Amino acid sequence: MRVAELDDVTYDLEVDGEQVRRTLHRRVWERGAWATIAIAYEERGASGAWKPAKLALIRLQRVRDAWKQHAALTLRGSDAVLLGQALGAWRDIFDPAGSPDDPAGPDA
Repeated sequence: MRVAELDDVTYDLEVDGEQVRRTLHRRVWERGAWATIAIAYEERGASGAWKPAKLALIRLQRVRDAWKQHAALTLRGSDAVLLGQALGAWRDIFDPAGSPDDPAGPDA
C-alpha cells in the first residue's frame, strides 16, 4: 500500500457494489517519517449480518513523497479489549501528565 496522505488510508471495502467492511473508528499517530493508524472495523458475514468488531493496526513509513505500509496487524475484538485492559493496568508506568516527548499531553 502506498498513499500520498494519511487521510487516504481507509479500511472500507466493497465487493460487487455491496459494503462488506466498514470503519467504525480511526486514530492516527504520526512522528517524523513514521505513522501508526488504528482502525476499529467490522465485516459483513455470509448471512449479511455484521460480525463483531476487530482492530487493525497499520504502520507506515514516509518514503519520498508517499506513505508506504511497513507492517499491519489485525486483532479480534476480544483481543483488542484485552490489549486495552493491559495498557490501562500499565498506566502508572507511563507518564500520564505528558512528557517532553509528548508536549500535547496524554489526551492529544
